[in-house]
Amino acid sequence: MDVSIICRNDAGTGIQRVVRALFRELLAEPPAGFEIRPVCATRRNGYRYADGYNLRIGGEAIQKDDLGALISVSSGDIFLGLDFSSRILPRRQKELLRWKACGVKSIFIVYDLLPALRPDWFTRPGVKAYRSWLTTLAMHADNLLCISASVKCDLDMWLRKKYRLTDANIRTSWFHLGADPGANDDARPLPACLATPSTSQVSTVLMVGTVEPRKGHEQVLDAFELLWRAGNNARLVIVGRPGWRVDELTKRMDRHSEVGDRLIWLKSADDVTLTSLYKCTDGLLMASYGEGFGLPLVEAARYGMPVLARDLPIFREVAQNHVTYFSAGDAVQMAATLRTWFNALTEGTAPRSDGIALQTWAQSATQLRNCLLEVSL
Repeated sequence: MDVSIICRNDAGTGIQRVVRALFRELLAEPPAGFEIRPVCATRRNGYRYADGYNLRIGGEAIQKDDLGALISVSSGDIFLGLDFSSRILPRRQKELLRWKACGVKSIFIVYDLLPALRPDWFTRPGVKAYRSWLTTLAMHADNLLCISASVKCDLDMWLRKKYRLTDANIRTSWFHLGADPGANDDARPLPACLATPSTSQVSTVLMVGTVEPRKGHEQVLDAFELLWRAGNNARLVIVGRPGWRVDELTKRMDRHSEVGDRLIWLKSADDVTLTSLYKCTDGLLMASYGEGFGLPLVEAARYGMPVLARDLPIFREVAQNHVTYFSAGDAVQMAATLRTWFNALTEGTAPRSDGIALQTWAQSATQLRNCLLEVSL
């Protein structure tokens, strides 16, 4: 299982939270007849065993560069591209070819197609690396596993359009991600303005995710500023590290007159803090213009908190009619949407997300495990 990125730096992004959770579940209960071995590579160096990552998952302190020998393979082995190693995998194609000749099957997780479909949301090097990664998958993958039916639809279309490949060439399938109820329920101090619950007249809204163009933070902040100028004291809590192509936005957030009061930006938050935020805030705002799944949505649903989500096919796939949808095109429309939602929160009429059909990480890993076993037959 490829853990090339997370074994060196777990930044707590959405993909890395998925990698960590699925790795832990599969390590605890491998597919029948298989042993799980974490491996990692760099752009310059080939894949090596990274068994030290097992220890780190178990809470033991190890050296980050505690790597083992170059991996050895044999017929019947499976290489699972669990981590998103877009800048590494294209450099390792000779290894993939050698493994294939030895009878190894290569399977990769596809988290979304957004860098290919909407390159304007990403950096130019990131888009170039992603397209090279997709080309590598088209040439070497035996199976591709998507994290939603929506991503599978995008992937199938891309494979047909760009590479003239169908399911007869590369089999594609999908599974859904999970979230664990009751996990990380330890108490954790919160920012001072969140230490007490908001009153019925003041709503506290949570956004979770890296601050990047597609997440909609700029439109949301513009809308909140309109509300604040109109006398609304709603609070916006943003959890997510600064990403790419948002330098002006992050400067604006850092220097904002409301920062620390009606605007809280937590650039890093562990799972315990995030759980506390899901419990104490009034609702989750999913303003993304594009997603592969939307992990915060199902995490919030574990606590039944109301969710306001942009009307995207993937959110409809996951949440159905258990959240409030919006289609605001600008800050004025966004402010109006928020104002209406705040009223629903106060009156208790906003849909609660606990009606969403959820699964645990163990159940998600079971779906993945079954896919691996099908490939091994």
